[in-house]
Amino acid sequence: MKIVKKNMKNIDPIYEASKDPRFESYVEAAKIRGRIGMEVFSKRKELNMTQQELARAVGTTQKVISSIENGDTNPGSVLLVRIAKKLNFDFYNLTMTKKK
Repeated sequence: MKIVKKNMKNIDPIYEASKDPRFESYVEAAKIRGRIGMEVFSKRKELNMTQQELARAVGTTQKVISSIENGDTNPGSVLLVRIAKKLNFDFYNLTMTKKK
C-alpha cells in the first residue's frame, strides 16, 4: 500500500519545466538530436555496419556513436560531417520543417 502525505501536491515536472522560457528551445534541440540519431542508426544498419565499425571509420568511440543514435548527445559539426560522409548521407533529404 502506498502512503501519501496529505499536504503534498501532485506536481507535474513537465508542466513545471514548460514554464521556463528556455523550455521550447530545449524541446527543439531534443527533436533535432533525435532526428540525427534515427538517421545515423538507419543508414548504419542499411550499410550493415556495427557501431564499432562506424566509430573506427570516423575516429571516435562506439560509446559516442551509441550516444548519438540514442539522441543523448549533440555531435559537433566536424564529427557529424565525418559520419555523414562515411554513411553517404543525402544532405538534401535532411530537411526540417519550418517553425510557424
